[in-house]
Amino acid sequence: MLSRLGALLLAALAMWAGPAAATEFQSVSGVHADGSQVWWWNLEVKAYVPDAARGRPGPVVLLLHGCKQEGVPFATDTGWRDLAEKRGFALLVAEFTDSVSGVPGNNCMWWFDADQRLPTERNITGRLYQDVLKARETYGIGGGDNFVVGLSAGGAMAQVLLAALPDAFAAGASLSGLPVGCAQIGGVTGGSYFATPEVRRAFGCMEGPAEVKPQDWAKEIARLHPSRAKWPRLSIWQGDADKTVACVNAVEIASQWAGLHGAALPAFTACDQTHRNPPPFDPVWTATRGEAETVVELRLLPGFGHAAPVAPAAGCGREGAYVANAGICAASEIAGFFGL
Repeated sequence: MLSRLGALLLAALAMWAGPAAATEFQSVSGVHADGSQVWWWNLEVKAYVPDAARGRPGPVVLLLHGCKQEGVPFATDTGWRDLAEKRGFALLVAEFTDSVSGVPGNNCMWWFDADQRLPTERNITGRLYQDVLKARETYGIGGGDNFVVGLSAGGAMAQVLLAALPDAFAAGASLSGLPVGCAQIGGVTGGSYFATPEVRRAFGCMEGPAEVKPQDWAKEIARLHPSRAKWPRLSIWQGDADKTVACVNAVEIASQWAGLHGAALPAFTACDQTHRNPPPFDPVWTATRGEAETVVELRLLPGFGHAAPVAPAAGCGREGAYVANAGICAASEIAGFFGL
């Protein structure tokens, strides 16, 4: 009887403990601007730092989830957590629990808000960067490059970080994202008629072309740092069957960041104008600095929808909330683009 009771207690404890991956992320805390928590009640950053990444210089990757997602499951499902362990880099994930509509569970980062592009400690952008610095201090990661990756609203927010703090991040990746400033300069509206003009333009961007000239995209970022010549590199991923964020946004992002780097803009303005070379997941277009370094790449996944691409058969990730099998591991490919 006692042995049976003991077995039941052990089983209950195992169930209470939950999956190991969910408990390996530790909260990055103690970061507040002047003791204030403005904006910050709804944002938490958690760190997964393998032993190999502690107490030495190295890279830090910040992962930003999309709407209706949570950070830790997103990191696990997409394969980023396993990749951090395998390659020995620090991984931070944001947990954002607010939305513009106020509906619980939407968890949409406010990429469309022009105030987030200001390099201040009192907005989401500044908080995220402070948490990167805090994690480096906490885990003794004394030097190395920072990178940011995001999906959907997180992909748009990743670009906002790169635009607002170009000295802080070496490169980033946007999956099903939107160009920086689209909600300010876009000429098309959508969504609810009762929403603010900024939010209506944000929905207009998501639904189709923003009616912005290709050469004007870069100016919307460059005006924040008018004398700047060097910008972070960017990898752009988009499914051409995405029904949430129109594929044309990926082309507009490519124009925006190529223009910032002073590279030639894409010769196409829509996804169906691109030339697809086998294998189907190779970049359909790249911009280079000089003769060698790729500063912007555009990858279009045929028949793929609104999700982060994983390849479970190859040991990369698993299907989950807005994470789908594409036969290619975006996490691994992006890490390669970063040089990790």
